[in-house]
Amino acid sequence: MNKKIVFWGATGQARVLYECIAGSGMELVALFDNNKQLESPFPEVPLFFGESDFMSWHSLHQDERIYFLAAIGGSKGKDRMAIQTWLQQQGLSPYTARHNTAFLAQDVTIGSGSQILARSVIGVQTQIGRACIVNTGAVVDHECIIGDGVHICPGAVLAGCVEVGRYATIGTGAIILPRVKIHEGAVVGAGAIVTKNIPAYTVVAGNPARILRSF
Repeated sequence: MNKKIVFWGATGQARVLYECIAGSGMELVALFDNNKQLESPFPEVPLFFGESDFMSWHSLHQDERIYFLAAIGGSKGKDRMAIQTWLQQQGLSPYTARHNTAFLAQDVTIGSGSQILARSVIGVQTQIGRACIVNTGAVVDHECIIGDGVHICPGAVLAGCVEVGRYATIGTGAIILPRVKIHEGAVVGAGAIVTKNIPAYTVVAGNPARILRSF
């Protein structure tokens, strides 16, 4: 019997995760989102809106074990973590998604609710936090430490021993050189080449990456 799962989020990341769980023994039974203008991207899966709809739906499924994923991409790691925490408080179980084409070294650790997408590579002794996204074709080399809520966007490359603080975003195609530390909440622009540590809550871009602004 398939295990039941719900997604919070009903746009692009939900589509990616739906393909990611194909053949995994998970059955997507409901979607939730705060945007009432949306329609379900999957005709066979109902879409509900906001916490009140969720509580009504959940009241009908109290006796079932339901898994979930926070299907929110972009630089919204805090939102992803907040949703994950709230859904766990309601009694749901976070699911850790791994596409069948991803490569993970045997000693990698992956936090609950994280999403390891197609053709990504995670090297030996790397630690991935909770509610992270390692997106399509991204490479996280050996002994990296990735904090909660981080998004490593498609095609980004992290060399060995890189540390990424919680909620940071590494943009599409960016390259992080060895032993660099990206602090909490930082945003690395697409295609940037990062050669030195990046302060918290700054936006960097370019080759070599330079600070554009703080927030």
